[in-house]
Amino acid sequence: MKMSKFKYSFSEAKKNVTRNGLMSVASLFTIACCLIILGLFTVITMNVNYITSQIKDECEVQLFLKDDTSEERVKEIGIEIKNIENVKEASLFTKQDMLDYAKQDMFQGKEELYNGLDEDNPFSDSYKITLVDIQNTADTVKQLSEIDGADHVVNNQDVVNMVLSFSSVIKKFSIAVMLVLLLVAIVIISNTVKLTVFNRRKEINIMKYIGATDRFIRIPFVLEGAIIGFLGAVLAFLLVFWGYFALMKYMAQLEITVFSLVSTAEVAPVIGVLFVIFGCLIGVSGSVISMRKYLHV
Repeated sequence: MKMSKFKYSFSEAKKNVTRNGLMSVASLFTIACCLIILGLFTVITMNVNYITSQIKDECEVQLFLKDDTSEERVKEIGIEIKNIENVKEASLFTKQDMLDYAKQDMFQGKEELYNGLDEDNPFSDSYKITLVDIQNTADTVKQLSEIDGADHVVNNQDVVNMVLSFSSVIKKFSIAVMLVLLLVAIVIISNTVKLTVFNRRKEINIMKYIGATDRFIRIPFVLEGAIIGFLGAVLAFLLVFWGYFALMKYMAQLEITVFSLVSTAEVAPVIGVLFVIFGCLIGVSGSVISMRKYLHV
Protein backbone atom coordinates (compact mmCIF):
# COMPACT_ATOMS: atom_id res chain seq x y z
CA MET A 1 0.00 0.00 0.00
CA LYS A 2 2.80 2.32 0.93
CA MET A 3 4.57 1.56 -2.35
CA SER A 4 1.43 2.36 -4.34
CA LYS A 5 1.11 5.70 -2.51
CA PHE A 6 4.71 6.52 -3.34
CA LYS A 7 4.18 5.60 -7.00
CA TYR A 8 1.12 7.85 -7.10
CA SER A 9 3.02 10.72 -5.43
CA PHE A 10 6.01 10.31 -7.76
CA SER A 11 3.74 10.16 -10.80
CA GLU A 12 1.97 13.35 -9.71
CA ALA A 13 5.32 15.03 -9.08
CA LYS A 14 6.48 14.26 -12.63
CA LYS A 15 3.19 15.57 -14.01
CA ASN A 16 3.62 18.78 -12.02
CA VAL A 17 7.13 19.29 -13.39
CA THR A 18 5.85 18.80 -16.94
CA ARG A 19 2.68 20.81 -16.36
CA ASN A 20 4.61 23.87 -15.18
CA GLY A 21 6.77 23.81 -18.30
CA LEU A 22 8.76 27.01 -18.53
CA MET A 23 8.60 27.66 -14.78
CA SER A 24 10.12 24.25 -14.07
CA VAL A 25 12.84 24.83 -16.67
CA ALA A 26 13.54 28.29 -15.29
CA SER A 27 13.77 26.88 -11.75
CA LEU A 28 16.01 24.07 -12.93
CA PHE A 29 18.45 26.42 -14.65
CA THR A 30 18.38 28.89 -11.76
CA ILE A 31 19.23 26.14 -9.28
CA ALA A 32 21.92 24.89 -11.67
CA CYS A 33 23.43 28.38 -11.87
CA CYS A 34 23.41 28.71 -8.09
CA LEU A 35 25.04 25.30 -7.72
CA ILE A 36 27.64 26.15 -10.40
CA ILE A 37 28.66 29.22 -8.43
CA LEU A 38 28.66 27.10 -5.28
CA GLY A 39 30.79 24.53 -7.10
CA LEU A 40 33.26 27.15 -8.32
CA PHE A 41 33.80 28.46 -4.80
CA THR A 42 34.08 24.89 -3.51
CA VAL A 43 36.73 24.02 -6.10
CA ILE A 44 38.62 27.25 -5.41
CA THR A 45 38.52 26.59 -1.66
CA MET A 46 39.71 22.99 -2.13
CA ASN A 47 42.63 24.09 -4.30
CA VAL A 48 43.63 27.00 -2.05
CA ASN A 49 43.68 24.60 0.91
CA TYR A 50 45.62 22.05 -1.15
CA ILE A 51 48.20 24.59 -2.32
CA THR A 52 48.48 25.94 1.23
CA SER A 53 49.19 22.44 2.52
CA GLN A 54 51.89 22.05 -0.13
CA ILE A 55 53.50 25.31 0.94
CA LYS A 56 53.30 24.23 4.57
CA ASP A 57 54.96 20.92 3.77
CA GLU A 58 57.70 22.62 1.75
CA CYS A 59 58.19 25.62 4.03
CA GLU A 60 61.92 26.12 4.36
CA VAL A 61 64.32 28.66 5.74
CA GLN A 62 67.99 28.74 4.84
CA LEU A 63 70.76 29.47 7.32
CA PHE A 64 73.98 30.76 5.74
CA LEU A 65 77.20 30.34 7.71
CA LYS A 66 80.17 32.66 8.00
CA ASP A 67 82.98 32.07 5.51
CA ASP A 68 85.56 31.31 8.19
CA THR A 69 83.47 28.54 9.82
CA SER A 70 85.50 25.31 10.09
CA GLU A 71 84.20 21.98 8.79
CA GLU A 72 84.01 20.65 12.34
CA ARG A 73 81.96 23.65 13.46
CA VAL A 74 79.67 23.25 10.43
CA LYS A 75 78.81 19.73 11.60
CA GLU A 76 78.23 20.94 15.17
CA ILE A 77 75.88 23.63 13.87
CA GLY A 78 73.90 20.94 12.05
CA ILE A 79 73.37 19.11 15.36
CA GLU A 80 72.33 22.36 17.09
CA ILE A 81 69.82 23.11 14.35
CA LYS A 82 68.21 19.67 14.61
CA ASN A 83 67.86 20.11 18.38
CA ILE A 84 65.62 23.16 17.86
CA GLU A 85 62.03 22.12 18.64
CA ASN A 86 60.37 23.49 15.49
CA VAL A 87 62.94 22.01 13.08
CA LYS A 88 61.72 19.01 11.11
CA GLU A 89 64.76 18.45 8.92
CA ALA A 90 68.07 20.18 8.14
CA SER A 91 70.17 19.49 5.04
CA LEU A 92 73.71 20.79 4.56
CA PHE A 93 74.63 22.50 1.29
CA THR A 94 78.37 23.04 1.12
CA LYS A 95 80.14 25.71 -0.92
CA GLN A 96 80.87 23.11 -3.56
CA ASP A 97 77.24 21.97 -3.67
CA MET A 98 76.15 25.56 -4.24
CA LEU A 99 78.75 26.05 -6.98
CA ASP A 100 77.72 22.82 -8.74
CA TYR A 101 74.07 23.91 -8.58
CA ALA A 102 74.97 27.29 -10.09
CA LYS A 103 76.89 25.65 -12.92
CA GLN A 104 74.06 23.26 -13.79
CA ASP A 105 71.03 25.52 -13.39
CA MET A 106 72.10 29.17 -13.35
CA PHE A 107 75.10 29.29 -15.68
CA GLN A 108 74.33 26.35 -17.97
CA GLY A 109 75.75 27.05 -21.43
CA LYS A 110 77.56 30.16 -20.13
CA GLU A 111 80.83 28.63 -18.93
CA GLU A 112 82.64 31.96 -19.16
CA LEU A 113 80.57 33.24 -16.24
CA TYR A 114 82.01 30.78 -13.74
CA ASN A 115 85.61 30.56 -14.96
CA GLY A 116 87.89 30.80 -11.96
CA LEU A 117 85.13 30.16 -9.41
CA ASP A 118 86.56 26.74 -8.56
CA GLU A 119 89.68 28.41 -7.16
CA ASP A 120 87.81 31.30 -5.49
CA ASN A 121 84.36 29.95 -4.52
CA PRO A 122 82.11 32.93 -3.59
CA PHE A 123 79.41 30.81 -1.99
CA SER A 124 78.93 29.94 1.67
CA ASP A 125 78.00 26.74 3.46
CA SER A 126 74.34 26.72 4.39
CA TYR A 127 71.60 24.59 5.88
CA LYS A 128 68.17 24.25 4.29
CA ILE A 129 65.75 23.76 7.16
CA THR A 130 62.22 22.39 6.98
CA LEU A 131 59.93 23.52 9.78
CA VAL A 132 57.28 21.60 11.68
CA ASP A 133 54.89 24.53 12.17
CA ILE A 134 55.19 27.59 9.93
CA GLN A 135 53.21 29.62 12.46
CA ASN A 136 56.32 29.59 14.69
CA THR A 137 58.73 30.59 11.94
CA ALA A 138 59.68 33.93 13.52
CA ASP A 139 60.79 32.32 16.81
CA THR A 140 62.71 29.61 14.95
CA VAL A 141 64.50 32.18 12.76
CA LYS A 142 65.51 34.08 15.90
CA GLN A 143 66.99 30.92 17.44
CA LEU A 144 68.87 30.12 14.22
CA SER A 145 70.30 33.64 14.03
CA GLU A 146 71.72 33.30 17.54
CA ILE A 147 73.78 30.21 16.66
CA ASP A 148 77.53 30.85 16.83
CA GLY A 149 78.81 30.90 13.24
CA ALA A 150 75.51 31.94 11.67
CA ASP A 151 75.77 34.75 9.12
CA HIS A 152 72.13 35.35 8.09
CA VAL A 153 68.83 33.53 7.59
CA VAL A 154 66.74 33.67 4.42
CA ASN A 155 63.05 33.44 5.27
CA ASN A 156 60.05 33.50 2.89
CA GLN A 157 57.51 33.79 5.69
CA ASP A 158 55.91 36.87 4.12
CA VAL A 159 54.92 34.84 1.07
CA VAL A 160 53.60 32.03 3.25
CA ASN A 161 51.61 34.47 5.40
CA MET A 162 50.09 36.00 2.28
CA VAL A 163 48.94 32.58 1.02
CA LEU A 164 47.52 31.66 4.44
CA SER A 165 45.65 34.98 4.69
CA PHE A 166 44.26 34.52 1.19
CA SER A 167 43.14 31.01 2.13
CA SER A 168 41.32 32.33 5.21
CA VAL A 169 39.56 35.07 3.22
CA ILE A 170 38.48 32.60 0.53
CA LYS A 171 36.99 30.26 3.14
CA LYS A 172 34.97 33.01 4.84
CA PHE A 173 33.82 34.54 1.55
CA SER A 174 32.82 31.12 0.20
CA ILE A 175 30.64 30.41 3.25
CA ALA A 176 28.92 33.80 2.91
CA VAL A 177 28.25 33.32 -0.82
CA MET A 178 26.94 29.78 -0.25
CA LEU A 179 24.43 31.01 2.34
CA VAL A 180 23.17 33.79 0.07
CA LEU A 181 22.82 31.42 -2.88
CA LEU A 182 20.99 28.92 -0.72
CA LEU A 183 18.38 31.50 0.30
CA VAL A 184 17.94 32.75 -3.28
CA ALA A 185 17.46 29.25 -4.66
CA ILE A 186 14.95 28.33 -1.93
CA VAL A 187 12.85 31.41 -2.76
CA ILE A 188 12.90 30.57 -6.47
CA ILE A 189 11.87 26.93 -6.07
CA SER A 190 9.26 28.01 -3.51
CA ASN A 191 7.63 30.31 -6.05
CA THR A 192 7.68 27.57 -8.69
CA VAL A 193 5.96 25.02 -6.47
CA LYS A 194 3.62 27.72 -5.16
CA LEU A 195 2.37 28.20 -8.73
CA THR A 196 1.50 24.51 -8.94
CA VAL A 197 -0.19 24.57 -5.56
CA PHE A 198 -2.20 27.68 -6.48
CA ASN A 199 -3.40 26.14 -9.75
CA ARG A 200 -4.54 23.02 -7.86
CA ARG A 201 -5.88 24.74 -4.74
CA LYS A 202 -9.48 23.61 -5.40
CA GLU A 203 -8.35 20.01 -5.88
CA ILE A 204 -6.34 20.23 -2.64
CA ASN A 205 -9.36 21.58 -0.75
CA ILE A 206 -11.55 18.75 -2.04
CA MET A 207 -8.92 16.18 -1.00
CA LYS A 208 -8.81 17.76 2.45
CA TYR A 209 -12.61 17.60 2.83
CA ILE A 210 -12.77 13.91 1.88
CA GLY A 211 -10.17 13.04 4.52
CA ALA A 212 -6.78 13.15 2.77
CA THR A 213 -3.95 13.85 5.23
CA ASP A 214 -1.62 16.80 4.88
CA ARG A 215 1.23 14.37 4.39
CA PHE A 216 -0.49 12.63 1.48
CA ILE A 217 -1.20 15.97 -0.21
CA ARG A 218 2.24 17.41 0.45
CA ILE A 219 4.41 14.52 -0.79
CA PRO A 220 3.86 15.04 -4.58
CA PHE A 221 4.84 18.70 -4.28
CA VAL A 222 7.86 17.88 -2.13
CA LEU A 223 8.94 15.30 -4.71
CA GLU A 224 8.41 17.87 -7.46
CA GLY A 225 10.86 20.21 -5.74
CA ALA A 226 13.29 17.35 -5.17
CA ILE A 227 13.12 16.32 -8.85
CA ILE A 228 13.81 19.87 -10.04
CA GLY A 229 16.63 20.21 -7.51
CA PHE A 230 18.16 16.87 -8.54
CA LEU A 231 18.03 17.69 -12.27
CA GLY A 232 19.60 21.08 -11.55
CA ALA A 233 22.33 19.32 -9.56
CA VAL A 234 23.06 16.91 -12.43
CA LEU A 235 23.29 19.77 -14.95
CA ALA A 236 25.53 21.82 -12.64
CA PHE A 237 27.79 18.81 -11.96
CA LEU A 238 28.30 18.08 -15.66
CA LEU A 239 29.19 21.71 -16.44
CA VAL A 240 31.53 22.18 -13.47
CA PHE A 241 33.23 18.82 -13.98
CA TRP A 242 33.73 19.50 -17.69
CA GLY A 243 35.16 22.94 -16.92
CA TYR A 244 37.53 21.61 -14.26
CA PHE A 245 38.63 18.75 -16.51
CA ALA A 246 39.47 21.29 -19.25
CA LEU A 247 41.41 23.40 -16.71
CA MET A 248 43.43 20.39 -15.53
CA LYS A 249 44.23 19.50 -19.14
CA TYR A 250 45.39 23.07 -19.80
CA MET A 251 47.51 23.12 -16.61
CA ALA A 252 49.15 19.85 -17.66
CA GLN A 253 50.23 21.48 -20.93
CA LEU A 254 51.83 24.37 -19.03
CA GLU A 255 53.94 21.87 -17.03
CA ILE A 256 53.82 23.95 -13.83
CA THR A 257 55.95 22.33 -11.10
CA VAL A 258 55.74 24.98 -8.37
CA PHE A 259 52.36 23.66 -7.20
CA SER A 260 49.68 21.22 -8.28
CA LEU A 261 45.88 21.28 -8.21
CA VAL A 262 43.46 18.80 -6.69
CA SER A 263 42.81 15.98 -9.18
CA THR A 264 39.46 15.56 -10.94
CA ALA A 265 39.07 12.18 -9.21
CA GLU A 266 39.09 13.98 -5.84
CA VAL A 267 36.94 16.92 -6.93
CA ALA A 268 34.18 14.89 -8.66
CA PRO A 269 32.77 13.03 -5.62
CA VAL A 270 32.88 16.15 -3.44
CA ILE A 271 30.95 18.40 -5.81
CA GLY A 272 28.71 15.50 -6.87
CA VAL A 273 27.54 14.78 -3.33
CA LEU A 274 27.40 18.49 -2.47
CA PHE A 275 25.27 19.30 -5.52
CA VAL A 276 22.80 16.46 -4.97
CA ILE A 277 22.38 17.30 -1.29
CA PHE A 278 22.00 21.04 -1.82
CA GLY A 279 19.88 20.64 -4.97
CA CYS A 280 17.38 18.31 -3.31
CA LEU A 281 17.47 20.29 -0.07
CA ILE A 282 16.69 23.51 -1.91
CA GLY A 283 13.85 21.85 -3.82
CA VAL A 284 12.30 20.22 -0.78
CA SER A 285 12.66 23.34 1.38
CA GLY A 286 11.02 25.51 -1.26
CA SER A 287 8.14 23.07 -1.61
CA VAL A 288 7.51 22.80 2.14
CA ILE A 289 7.49 26.60 2.50
CA SER A 290 5.07 27.08 -0.40
CA MET A 291 2.64 24.40 0.87
CA ARG A 292 1.92 25.88 4.29
CA LYS A 293 -0.73 28.37 3.21
CA TYR A 294 -2.85 25.99 1.17
CA LEU A 295 -3.01 23.16 3.69
CA HIS A 296 -5.07 25.26 6.11
CA VAL A 297 -8.64 25.11 4.86
